[in-house]
Amino acid sequence: MKSLRFIFFLAWRNVIRYRKRTLQSFLILFFGTTCIMLVDAYMKGYAAASTERIVNQTGHLDAHAKGYLDSAEAMPLDLAIADSEGVMDEMLAQATAVTESGTNLVVSPSVWTGCMLSNGDVSRAAPVLACEAYGRAASGVTESVNPILSDARTSIVSGRFFRDNVEGGAILDEKYAKKLSLDVGDRLILLGNDAYGSFSMMETPILAIARESSLPGGAGCVLALASFSPVFGLEGKATCVSAWFVSGEGSVIPEGNAEPAASRAILDAMKSRPDIETRAFEQISASYAAMFEFLDLFLLGMMGVFAVVAAVGMTNAILLSVQDRVKDLGTLRAIALTSRQAALLVYAETLITGVLAALCALAVGIVSIRLLENVPYSLDFELSSIGSSLPNTIRPTLFIVRLVTISAISAIFPILAAIIPAHMARKLTIRESLGI
Repeated sequence: MKSLRFIFFLAWRNVIRYRKRTLQSFLILFFGTTCIMLVDAYMKGYAAASTERIVNQTGHLDAHAKGYLDSAEAMPLDLAIADSEGVMDEMLAQATAVTESGTNLVVSPSVWTGCMLSNGDVSRAAPVLACEAYGRAASGVTESVNPILSDARTSIVSGRFFRDNVEGGAILDEKYAKKLSLDVGDRLILLGNDAYGSFSMMETPILAIARESSLPGGAGCVLALASFSPVFGLEGKATCVSAWFVSGEGSVIPEGNAEPAASRAILDAMKSRPDIETRAFEQISASYAAMFEFLDLFLLGMMGVFAVVAAVGMTNAILLSVQDRVKDLGTLRAIALTSRQAALLVYAETLITGVLAALCALAVGIVSIRLLENVPYSLDFELSSIGSSLPNTIRPTLFIVRLVTISAISAIFPILAAIIPAHMARKLTIRESLGI
């Protein structure tokens, strides 16, 4: 133990004494580790934001009529759940029995279809969502705003949100409002296929205009289900019943696998109904799983490139340091150190530099990510055009455990770069070191 303390004492002295070499290794590690932390924060922040948005727009689980998902892109209204109220009651009953205290289940029916949106003179085709503005919990109690409309409610640029589930009207996307020259208070005409295979038309007032691409699933407009269903032959029916687990404060739990026991209970209960097919969140988000896996592989690839560059740079710096200190090492070999301890001295110097760089990178990374989380600026991309559930902004998210892990790897990793220099120091003889 005393010899180990002595080696670290000498290592610390050399770290300070040969500060130019130390600074070179320190900067390689510091900047590389900090960059990886920032990239990881943006990637994981985007994955978390995507998962949260997918949860909000689809639910932690959902139910459809048998066969609907096979032709979901065509949005067939003839394949709607005939007893949506019964499905919701069954979900609530199952969840109430096993959901943890402080967590509630909110359910809501919805109808997806395609319609021609018109002002009477000009028409545009668009996907349309008809749903209830407020979700329902146990005993049919109306809860907070339907999670599927949480983004739409905060994105209203003019007008107001639905007062209740009975009020008729529509929230129109800003893009279609401009194309159709419509504003709040104007009448919107919708023409589309109904549940019987014929055409139906309805006229409804525009309650609000929402920011472009803020409506769920890229919808052109959102309608009140109570006013839409009778016109299109869907009274008591829905193409989808979504369920969300919410905390005691009423906010949706952002994790996809929330309340697994309650989810299993609901899924098992729905299996007894041959007319219904249900999906867990893993199935709902399966199309996005490959993208998240790619982000992880990209980060691993970036870390691999950094590891190669850092290893070459640090190995070169340590080798030069050992060569510059040949006589110094020879003197220490002559009076105090064995060949093994000379190699340990090189490892100790490298470890000290790595730990210092990793700790500094960790501190700078935490501060930088926290600041970036709170500034009003973000990286903006039109990613919703790829997938309607993808957010258009990329913001970093602070995950302390991940940063500590990256920091720890960065602190230990330099030891690999010291293998060749340490081997060289170990092979040096006293005669060679002192030039005898």
